[in-house]
Amino acid sequence: MASWFSQISSTVSNVAGTTKKGSVTTPGDTAKDGQYYSELVGKDYEWALASGSATENQIFYMTTKTGGFIFVQLIYSAIGLFKPTVSFTCRFYDPASSTNKFKNFNQSSEFTLSKDRRSVKTEFFNITLDPAMSKFKISITHPDLVVDLDYVRIDNGFKVGDGKTYLGGKDQASAAGIVSHKFWPRCTAKGTFIIEKQFHEVDAHGMFIHAIQGMQPQLIASKWNFVDFQSEDAALSIMQFTTTKQYGGIEVNQGSIVFKDKLISVSVENNVELMDLKLDEDTGYEIPQHVKLTWKGKTIEKNEDGQAENVSVVMVVKLKNLIDKIDILSEIPWFLKKIVQTFVVKPYIYQWIDDATAEITVGDEIQTSSGRCYQELVFVSGF
Repeated sequence: MASWFSQISSTVSNVAGTTKKGSVTTPGDTAKDGQYYSELVGKDYEWALASGSATENQIFYMTTKTGGFIFVQLIYSAIGLFKPTVSFTCRFYDPASSTNKFKNFNQSSEFTLSKDRRSVKTEFFNITLDPAMSKFKISITHPDLVVDLDYVRIDNGFKVGDGKTYLGGKDQASAAGIVSHKFWPRCTAKGTFIIEKQFHEVDAHGMFIHAIQGMQPQLIASKWNFVDFQSEDAALSIMQFTTTKQYGGIEVNQGSIVFKDKLISVSVENNVELMDLKLDEDTGYEIPQHVKLTWKGKTIEKNEDGQAENVSVVMVVKLKNLIDKIDILSEIPWFLKKIVQTFVVKPYIYQWIDDATAEITVGDEIQTSSGRCYQELVFVSGF
């Protein structure tokens, strides 16, 4: 939370118009030969630990086979000339045991990388990637949270193009900032959680993301949408954000379609349509009651005729199970929070997990898949 407040003065100058405006180069723009799928290589798993104003995180999502939803996230934040901070968060939602907990832990600055920079040890949170780059071992040993988890990739991970969005430039050298995403869209997750002295066994379908925000978050995007749908035979994802007005208010979208435990398509022509909006008087934001999600792309593998087939997905989700609404600024004093909200940002995160059915079309074949859809709607700023 401190990173948001420490950047207020620079943010105000940016709102006043002193930030250099520029174009946006999306991950899709860097794709080759019309194929948005790019294979993950060893370099993609390395922690960058960028200096300046940058935030890097690895997050492990889990949709349990009993209807719950979990994530654990390790975060490394550099804040200008200040000492980097290390923190981690956990969401544990289990309707079977009436458990719904969100935890946010600040650690010491201890952050030790392995020689290959793909594994990390901190004071409480350790992540170890095996040499084959197909399995993470996750260990958390905090007084309020103990986790022992094996997290295994199913089929391929991916990035779109070179995996980066360049804000204000065409490449790393010319851009004012970058946003980077690497994905494992389908995993198995098995292990145990002890949260507030309650023991839980976990057997889940998972999704993993390694993300970097290479500039202040309120300067990157005004809004984010994230979707993670998991069923017994399918996994669907969308990562979408709308750049701030100084970068044209452009929607950047990356998605994936996994069917029968096979990554069949990576797409950028996806859409998140927020429907039946109602005002949330607590936040002042218009919140959807339904969301229509669509994916449109080509198969990664070609058919017998040497052609990639068309792939599309349509899914309408009724948002009825809000598991949390998070005021990101809640930990700073009230009067400072009001200053930030009035002049700069008012960030809120809405999180839902609901039943949903997807209609998946590959070529001429149409199939449906029913599962659980986690959706996250993040409001960051109005500029």
